Amino acid sequence: MRKIGGIVLATVLILMALAGSSMYAVRGLEYLITMYILYVVYEVMEFHSLTSAFRPFVVAISVYLALRVVSINLPDFELYLKPIKPIILPFLFSLALVRFELPVKFQPVVTTTGLILSAYFGYQLIFKLPFKQSEEIGLIFAVLLILLAITTLLPSVHGRFEFLRRMRSFMITTALVVSVYFILIRPLLFNRPGLMNIVDWFIVAGVFFKASSIVRRSMMIDESELVKIHEFKVKLKKEEIVESIERAKLEFIERGIKSPLIAVISQVLLSAGWKLDEVARVISFIISHEDEKIPKLAFGWERRMIERRNRKRREEVIKSLEKYLKEGVGFGS
Repeated sequence: MRKIGGIVLATVLILMALAGSSMYAVRGLEYLITMYILYVVYEVMEFHSLTSAFRPFVVAISVYLALRVVSINLPDFELYLKPIKPIILPFLFSLALVRFELPVKFQPVVTTTGLILSAYFGYQLIFKLPFKQSEEIGLIFAVLLILLAITTLLPSVHGRFEFLRRMRSFMITTALVVSVYFILIRPLLFNRPGLMNIVDWFIVAGVFFKASSIVRRSMMIDESELVKIHEFKVKLKKEEIVESIERAKLEFIERGIKSPLIAVISQVLLSAGWKLDEVARVISFIISHEDEKIPKLAFGWERRMIERRNRKRREEVIKSLEKYLKEGVGFGS
């Protein structure tokens, strides 16, 4: 219903634009009509996974047509658009390629290719804009996208580079701050070397402390789940044991929540006469498990890939746990 409502609204808007065109002498109506058709196509394409992947290219064409309509009706805007007109569509298609999703096996290469092309065409586009320091800003834009491409491709090539994906947000933020400072701000401080040196060291210290805090955070153990265990154990009734085990297993596999599973296993084993050190050995299967964290600047396919990977690892933890407990309390039977 939402899609049908959107199409109806777009239809009303295009009819109003056509009706008002004669009054206000709006040019480029053929582009508006084409954009309307593309919008309908965009909504229809979502109904099938094969066509849905191509929707970013429809958006790219629509944005290009919108710029054409604006440039036709605003001559001053056309002056800015003219030198970059040949680059706009390749740049938009490059961005669409970044959003183009294929099976995960090929996705890193496709996304990386889109990022590199976007960096190249983006630099060319910004460089040709008629304002000061356009080349420097274009260079910053290209550096950030290439850095994003590196942190996308290398972790997919080999697991030893997985840390690059986790550090992506920090690396890109640092690159942005450092690039803006050294390319745009630092040249303005050449006549004040004392202040320039202070700012240089301030940036170095800021990067160092931020990096060290990330390392410390990665070494900390999250105990928030363990705090919930006592409350869960108090509420658990004997007749709910089997149901609670299955529910806790599902909660752990689907959402990665450990506390219900640790609590119910502890209560079952202690009730069965297991010693504390034996119970500790059993629940260590769960406590020692840590999900792979999803980066803040993750692509949709990366998020889904990591979520699938985490779920598979949780299932493996449950299988190992069931095998260990099979002869003890019949866990999972």
